[in-house]
Amino acid sequence: MKIKKEEVKHMAYPEVDFIYLNEEDMVKAGVTDMKGCVEAMEEMFRLLKAGDFRMGGSNANSHGIMMTFPEASPFPNMPTDGPDRRFMAMPAYLGGKFDMAGMKWYGSNTENRKKGLPRSILMLTLNDKDTGAPLAYMSANILSAFRTGAVPGGWY
Repeated sequence: MKIKKEEVKHMAYPEVDFIYLNEEDMVKAGVTDMKGCVEAMEEMFRLLKAGDFRMGGSNANSHGIMMTFPEASPFPNMPTDGPDRRFMAMPAYLGGKFDMAGMKWYGSNTENRKKGLPRSILMLTLNDKDTGAPLAYMSANILSAFRTGAVPGGWY
C-alpha cells in the first residue's frame, strides 16, 4: 500500500512527548549534587545485588555493545579505525525506586580534542518501561563524570 503525501497530513499520530536536557539543564536539575549521586549509586548497588536490573546481551548482564571501524574501508565515507574511535550502546533497566529503562549512547574519538570537543560525547535516553516511549533525552558527559566519582565515594 502506498500512502500519498496529502494523506499523511490528515493521519492522526499519538502524541509522544519527552524532555531534552542539555548540560546546563542537567546542572540546574542537580546532576552535580555529589551527595545525592553517592546515595543513588548506593541504592543502585543494592538493586544490583538483589538482581532487580536487566542489561543487554544473552546473559542480561552485558555492559553494552560496541561498534568499531575497520583499519581500511572501500567505502569513502566510512570512518576507519583510530585511537579510541567507537560507538557504544548500553541499554538497561533498573528497578526499585528508579523503575526505569534507558540507554546510554556515546561516540568516542581521540581526534575530537583537535575540534575542541571531549573525547567521548555521551547521551542518555530514559524510556517508559512498559510502552518504550521516550521520557527524557539528556546530555550525559557531566552525569557520567559525577557517576564515576560517586561509585568509589559511596564505599567510605
